[in-house]
Amino acid sequence: MKRISNIHEAPIMIFTVLVIVLFSIITPDFFAINNLKLILDQNTTMFIVAIGMTMVILLGGMDLSVGSVLAVTATSVGLFLSKGVPPIIAALLGVVIGVLCGMVNGYFIAVRKIPDIIVTLATMYIFRGVAVGISGGTWMNNFPDSFRFFGQGIVLGISFPLIIALLLIAVFIYLLKYTRGGRRIYSVGGNSSAAKLAGINVAGTKFKVYVLTGMLVGIASVIFAAKVGSVQASTAGNSLSFEVMAAVLIGGGSIFGGVGTIGGTMLGVLFMGIVKNGLIIAKVSPFWVDATTGFLIILAIVINTLQRARQNKGKEGDLV
Repeated sequence: MKRISNIHEAPIMIFTVLVIVLFSIITPDFFAINNLKLILDQNTTMFIVAIGMTMVILLGGMDLSVGSVLAVTATSVGLFLSKGVPPIIAALLGVVIGVLCGMVNGYFIAVRKIPDIIVTLATMYIFRGVAVGISGGTWMNNFPDSFRFFGQGIVLGISFPLIIALLLIAVFIYLLKYTRGGRRIYSVGGNSSAAKLAGINVAGTKFKVYVLTGMLVGIASVIFAAKVGSVQASTAGNSLSFEVMAAVLIGGGSIFGGVGTIGGTMLGVLFMGIVKNGLIIAKVSPFWVDATTGFLIILAIVINTLQRARQNKGKEGDLV
């Protein structure tokens, strides 16, 4: 038990299992294979965007603009398709637009050293405004079937979006854990002054993280547009920023930076998806779904905080 308690993701793992057991008791339909597949499929976009948000929060930053980046990217893809651009080219251009949005955030935050909350709050409105402007306030829909494959396709019995999400998760877990770039992100988030003295390019590291986040949102936006089959610029991704930040914190991340893992964040996304799905299947009033989810988020974060405090106290005891 002591060994389990020292695992960083242990609280959210245990909490997720308890919630699954609870909903399985309340409603037998919850534990059906089709429903579990549905939970994974419904949260594909969240899984991908949360990878980027994990890296941002590891830096001790935040990105309020990811929902607006998704809106402007998905809207742009819809516009390209309406002009007869081939689906694969439209998808690639969407990812490029996501990267450009990340570059804008990274430039002002890393190079100009403007606080991230100010920059991303501003770009949240700018990108959303651009999305509404280029769409003319109309829905983007009637996407070709070949484009819909990106969000609805099946490969070997597994949804194509989920395959992409799993590949990206594996790649970024490796990058953060086993590469120099990943260690630099942890170092900058843990103590940027010490990282600078150690010769790490702090500004360059921050810039790259925001660019990668933009790229990931670009990929997620293509999947989002193809899955839903339509895009409304004014509402697409409205609550995405707060949901992915909540997932990172639930998964053991620290808003102060330097603490967190991709695996923990993915458990956080899964936990939120399970809670929402379970409440809906249990026929809880939609008005209570958000309130209940918020309460469970706070509870999960408190448990994680207590675990970190106990681990830090243990380390201090070892030093003494």
